[in-house]
Amino acid sequence: MNSVIISAVASFVRVFLDKFTASKLWALINNINSACQRAWRESRIMCFLKSGNIDLNSCRAAKAVFSPFAFLSFLQEKLGAGLSEKISSSLICSLGRDYVHNFMALNTRFWGAMLLSASIVFNTLHMAMGRGINEIVLAAAAVGALMLIVNINFMSFMNGSVAVDIVKACAGVKSISFDFYNSGRTFGRMRFIPALAVGVITGAVMSVMPLYGLLVPFALFGMLLVLEYPVTGVYAAVFVAPLIPFSSMPLAGICLWTIISLALKSVYDKKFRWRLDGVGFALILFLAVLLVSCVFSFARTASLTVWLMYFIFVMFYFAVINTINTRDQLYGLLRLFVISGALVALYGVMQYLFGWTTTNAWIDEDMFEDDTMRVFSTLANPNVLGEYLLLVLPVSAVFFLKDKAKSLSKWVYLAITGIIFICLILTQSRGCWLGFMVTLALFVLFYEGRWWAFIPLVLCILPFVVPQTVIERLSSIGNMDDSSTSYRVYIWMGALGMLRHYLLGGIGMGEAAFNEVYPFFSYNAIIAPHSHNTFLQLLVEGGVPALGAFIAVIIVYLKGAQSIYKRRDKKSFNSAMTLALGAGVCGFLFQSMFDYTFYNYRVMAVFFMVIGITMCFRYVGRCASE
Repeated sequence: MNSVIISAVASFVRVFLDKFTASKLWALINNINSACQRAWRESRIMCFLKSGNIDLNSCRAAKAVFSPFAFLSFLQEKLGAGLSEKISSSLICSLGRDYVHNFMALNTRFWGAMLLSASIVFNTLHMAMGRGINEIVLAAAAVGALMLIVNINFMSFMNGSVAVDIVKACAGVKSISFDFYNSGRTFGRMRFIPALAVGVITGAVMSVMPLYGLLVPFALFGMLLVLEYPVTGVYAAVFVAPLIPFSSMPLAGICLWTIISLALKSVYDKKFRWRLDGVGFALILFLAVLLVSCVFSFARTASLTVWLMYFIFVMFYFAVINTINTRDQLYGLLRLFVISGALVALYGVMQYLFGWTTTNAWIDEDMFEDDTMRVFSTLANPNVLGEYLLLVLPVSAVFFLKDKAKSLSKWVYLAITGIIFICLILTQSRGCWLGFMVTLALFVLFYEGRWWAFIPLVLCILPFVVPQTVIERLSSIGNMDDSSTSYRVYIWMGALGMLRHYLLGGIGMGEAAFNEVYPFFSYNAIIAPHSHNTFLQLLVEGGVPALGAFIAVIIVYLKGAQSIYKRRDKKSFNSAMTLALGAGVCGFLFQSMFDYTFYNYRVMAVFFMVIGITMCFRYVGRCASE
């Protein structure tokens, strides 16, 4: 029965499309679309975006801004050869590599030695403290002893696993192999030195703080892996950015260690050359302006703390563009970005279905009596969740659009796109909904303008598929009876009052500086941590220079994205993905007019990661049209 209905619907859609595309109305819409696209291409905005960029090689300001990178290049020239030789012959570095490769290989003897030593140290210290022997740890010691009998790399079995092959097919990464470790390092006695040392440290820490002790081997592995291969830090940061709840510090730690590892690599790797571009130039100027505002802040120490977070996440842009060197690396990073977003969205949908940790704190219950649930997933706030999803959704949609029809991954990405879209709806964030509309409009405009022809059909269908709650929420935009709207308007009025006195230099970065000044200008005694508008907040914190520097970042970014996007080959994967990333950024910036989107550091980090990922298309070469 279901197959008959589906077949009938599919046949109707095919016949309708054939008739519609052959009609005079379709021809008229095509002519209008062509005229609009021609006018847009010749507009001042597009001419400005296509205009030439500054020659950074001959620009004195650029040389000054990029002087730290020039210094690292100087160190490479003077010290690189000697450092590279010492690192290759260093016993400590060799032991570190042994640890990394045996850890990745899941080598039984290596893990057994680490588990056995950790268990012995843990129980010894427990007995010394009068707590007796822990039976679970004793059993772990027995397991570790058994693992020492055979020398097997369990990771080698992953390549032949049917389950793993299915997962790779779903993700669209069939080419990935699990032979990424050096099997030569999984033999010999030297590898037991780091295993035993880490086991001792783990057991000692676990005896005092069990949870932190368990993290020691994994944290050390991650640090050593990123130190040798900084690109893994980029992958890790992109994946975990939205998944780590409550705190941004672990993400900041990953980003900072990746930056440090890349800086060290740039000194000892003779082949390394820094990639420096206009976006990076604008970002450093942006940081410099914000630093000046912190120096003269009303809460200097707190402002400098906020600036340090900005510094780490903005400078991570250079880590992204300088570690992604191949097309496969870039596409893999994008797929990982989508998978992470899918997990966040799935948790948000499950929050709604099962009522997990939901609250009505973000809903005006007097206006929306039936809308008492807004999901926030791992990001603690539905608006913040919506802002993150705005950046992920277009990327997922392009993977669905461009993956081959016969591939399993195409339909998996369709499901992921649907889950992310549903989660975006469930945030009930009106600003994010509008931001999504902006993203969709920009993508359709540049990718396939003829799709606008289906708007009348979509408008006819929408009343039957869009929930009434969504219509009510959208229709309430601008309604001052809604406490959310009036709350923002009063805050904006207070912030504008502050600008009459601090327009040129601002008051300094962060909530502490804002709370020092805002209460003197607040309306209706409304308390707020920020101005609920990113552009207005930048004006308040850093004055006109800060807003000007940020707008310069966006302009240079859009110019760079436009140079990557090929109008004559707009259906290629590179052009489509660049367009999706750029459109997502524009939708995010539109939402930024209604909320301070950088208040959540993790979302701010993802924003600058997306900018870096977009610019990577400039460096990895052009993909053939698909």
